[in-house]
Amino acid sequence: MNNVLLEMLRESAARKWVQYGEVETIRDVTVGNQKEKLIIINYQGEFVYCKEEDFEERKLGSYQGFMQTRVPFTVKDITEDENGSVITVSRIEGLKKVAEQFIQSVREGDVVKGTVTGVDDNGLVFLEVNGYPCIIPPGQWSIERPPNLKETTPIGTVVEAKVLTVDALENKQKTSVSHRVRLSRRDLQINELEERWKNIDAYYKPNDNVSVKITGQAVGHNSYFCELPNGISIIGNLTSPLRDKYNDYLPPGVKATGVIKFLDKDNRRGKMIIRKVEANHANILQNQTFGAL
Repeated sequence: MNNVLLEMLRESAARKWVQYGEVETIRDVTVGNQKEKLIIINYQGEFVYCKEEDFEERKLGSYQGFMQTRVPFTVKDITEDENGSVITVSRIEGLKKVAEQFIQSVREGDVVKGTVTGVDDNGLVFLEVNGYPCIIPPGQWSIERPPNLKETTPIGTVVEAKVLTVDALENKQKTSVSHRVRLSRRDLQINELEERWKNIDAYYKPNDNVSVKITGQAVGHNSYFCELPNGISIIGNLTSPLRDKYNDYLPPGVKATGVIKFLDKDNRRGKMIIRKVEANHANILQNQTFGAL
């Protein structure tokens, strides 16, 4: 190992400093008669090694979601063998130190970036932010109805979210954390859409021909939520020939084209006429019965 880096790590071990590296690979090793996982972390171009029990307190079936993610660590031990210096580290201890710093500085309304560490059966997302375990309730994940988050949100996914609440826990002795931090990804999406509406003139104008995705039925007869490519939704109505052709119903997910009739950026609403269903989707619809007879 580079002598300068080695000296930095020796001082880090002595002074309990937190360093950061990127997970390079996971290797199965045999210690005695037991197999263990060794997480190899790239630190400034050199490798340091973290045992499974020093990487994550929970037992995980796979660590692949952590590949190429940035992780904090403290140096546990530095030993010498015939190949040089071997540095063993602890991500868990590194997380504890950065978590203390995070909870002292975080405030409601802050925008933070974290890594998904799990999703429960109810869609509650566990997010690790600067080493601190936070949660995103299912209703705060997206402005759209969330899919099965456990299946669609893998461990290791990096997410930006807004801090909703930071609540002190009374029974701290029963948990390893002192506060419950609730986050919202949905709030950031809402803010982003508001900005897009403010600048809608830069994207679209009345009489523009546009492609959209149908995301659901709106209130009223022959009304659909139509998502434009920039994420904004407006209301679309089928032409009379299309209403007859598709039995007055288009299922969510169908792609279509049409013409924008008006846009009201102050009230964040707009309307379009749907004139054509894209060919691939039209072929599917002709072979299915989605609407009521």
